[in-house]
Amino acid sequence: MRVVIAGGGTAGHINPALALARALTDDEVTFAGTTTGAEATLVPRAGFPLEIIEVRGFDRSKPASIVATGVQALRAVRQSIELLRRTEADVVVGMGGYVSLPACIAAARLRLPVVLHEQNIVFGLANRLCRPFARRIGVSFEETLKQAGLKGTFVGNPVAPEIATADHDLERARGYERFDLDPSRATLLIFGGSQGARRVNEAALGLTSIWAERSDLQILHIAGRVHAEAFLEQARQCVGEGALIYRVVDYVEDMVSAYAAADLALCRGGATTVAELCVMGLPSIVVPYPYHRDKQQERHGRVLEHAGAALVLADEDTIAERVALAAGDLLADDTKLKAMRAAALGIGLPEAATDLARLVGEVAA
Repeated sequence: MRVVIAGGGTAGHINPALALARALTDDEVTFAGTTTGAEATLVPRAGFPLEIIEVRGFDRSKPASIVATGVQALRAVRQSIELLRRTEADVVVGMGGYVSLPACIAAARLRLPVVLHEQNIVFGLANRLCRPFARRIGVSFEETLKQAGLKGTFVGNPVAPEIATADHDLERARGYERFDLDPSRATLLIFGGSQGARRVNEAALGLTSIWAERSDLQILHIAGRVHAEAFLEQARQCVGEGALIYRVVDYVEDMVSAYAAADLALCRGGATTVAELCVMGLPSIVVPYPYHRDKQQERHGRVLEHAGAALVLADEDTIAERVALAAGDLLADDTKLKAMRAAALGIGLPEAATDLARLVGEVAA
């Protein structure tokens, strides 16, 4: 089977797509993407071919740009038709992002089957527009099935195989060594995405003062590429000679050992993040990104909170004092953490990539 996976822009679209590609073990996979999205780096690094489609989104603040955007979209459809013919594709998988739309339109014109996957709890614009072309739609949350209609199938959000099949005890030991952590202490993992999250980072820095004399706790802080050096210097000044262990790094590409080393996470609520937290069984305090119009990260967090796997803390309430109280209480309560771990594992879907790959195969057959 020859599969073209179209999607891009953010790692939230690309990482599940890569997990799917790795699950299509006996098939020929080609990615369609752009030169500006995360796919431009992540796809070649993973060893898959990337075909470039020139497409961009419409800037709603500049209505006059719709003409240029429309012309480019027509070119993108033609490029996509050429790509599908050249690769002799049997099926197209749209993973969201602007490049999905021309690829799915091209598939429809060539009468090729289309499968969509929606990572978020609310359909993104590209998938909403592509929905009429799809034969089947895989969704990550049961709550999304109504939006998908009769085409919908609940498969979960694919995560990397090293996370889906992780040996927790082995990875925990690796995490302690990798990040120079003390196995006898409770560990709070703090991260906000590849670029970091200002509110989350500021709370982390505040904790270094509030918990300065805590010899029973340690923080692993993934600050984001933009902020790590500044936070490292500030943290050195704040932590001083206190008892708290505070480790800050800029970015961690392979998160499995970081997840495994932690007892609790403070993080954003992106779809990939919550899927990985659940598969790893890591309790969390979710701080949703506050500026999405559909509040999707808050909805993701509420799914975990309803299951008993997380607490949701509003962005404006994420100040060091509030975090210290909430995280400190949880880290001191082994019974509560154990229950949250079990709840997270209970809604985790480590087979999501395999199930989505099976769905793609059924449609292509």
